[in-house]
Amino acid sequence: MSDTDIRVVTGPANYFSFPGAIERIKNFYTAEQLQNALWIYGERALAAARDFLPSEFGHAQAKHALFKAHCSESEVQRIVDIAADDRQMVIGIGGGAVLDTAKVVARRLGLNVVAIPTIAATCAAWTPLSVWYSDEGTALHYEIFNDANHLVLVEPTIILHAPKAYLLAGIGDTLAKWYEAVVLCPQPEAVPLTAQLGLNTALTIRDVLLNESEIALQAQAEKKLTKPLINVIDAIIAGGGLVGGLGERYTRIAAAHSVHNGLTALPQTDAYLHGTKVAYGILVQSALLEQFEVVDQLIALYQRLDLPVSLAELEVDIHDASQIERLVARTLKSTESIHLLPNSPSEESLRTALEYVEKRSSLKGRVS
Repeated sequence: MSDTDIRVVTGPANYFSFPGAIERIKNFYTAEQLQNALWIYGERALAAARDFLPSEFGHAQAKHALFKAHCSESEVQRIVDIAADDRQMVIGIGGGAVLDTAKVVARRLGLNVVAIPTIAATCAAWTPLSVWYSDEGTALHYEIFNDANHLVLVEPTIILHAPKAYLLAGIGDTLAKWYEAVVLCPQPEAVPLTAQLGLNTALTIRDVLLNESEIALQAQAEKKLTKPLINVIDAIIAGGGLVGGLGERYTRIAAAHSVHNGLTALPQTDAYLHGTKVAYGILVQSALLEQFEVVDQLIALYQRLDLPVSLAELEVDIHDASQIERLVARTLKSTESIHLLPNSPSEESLRTALEYVEKRSSLKGRVS
């Protein structure tokens, strides 16, 4: 593979994001096809989306799979077995884990997948890839598919009424697009133009999130569907996915996601969402790169938004040698993207970075 040999998969075949978007499903599928769909959803996701779904959801011929916990091999196989051999399409309703599972199931069944995100916590609805986990919740690997998701339907009214924690996680995960891409693509002029476009997109959505996240969160708190809130939703779902799709390995993941994966080795962090842990990972990556001004800037932003700025906020004790050893070992696993950093992170440098972030976040209680 040459330095310019990359695969560009910009996004889904079709993307709609506006009030009433779910109604567009009937522009692509007949009533009979919808009646013979496999619907995969989480319990809370279904409750949030039910009033927006087409009537065919409740048809006697439709098959329904209530998602359990993780995109794992056993969960995928369980749902494939439910589908049997007579489905027309797969429709996933929910957050990242549900949609990742729906994407895998659809590929295994040879069917189109429709993604209806009920939260804006990741770009899972957009991206033609799934993140695999063990049944216990430990991150394993990514699987990139050979085709695009067929249809993505974003109803912002559903996301407006979702818990704040999910939108916060989406902001954290999507901020990482810039901070990780700029590490992977330090000399943009030397990489394919599409990777440069991906990097520019990452910068654009970073600025949207830095400038509009606070007012978007306020709008959500007031249950007002405003332009800044829709901008943030699209930055997370569409923008976040577009970055990786344009630039492939030059704009995907670096140390922030490795830190997230390291945190999954500690069961107490299961209570925190993917993007929330990735947000903390950006701080650690910045410390590893000795970008100390960035650490302070992001800590100040995170404190305003209510994202974690320390291990303590993720229920991890920096002074617990056993916990830190497990975190460091999993983060530095040989297959992890942290090794794409230019300064070859080691156990010592990672521990130093963790300690630095903890120190800065606790300085006078807040960093001004």
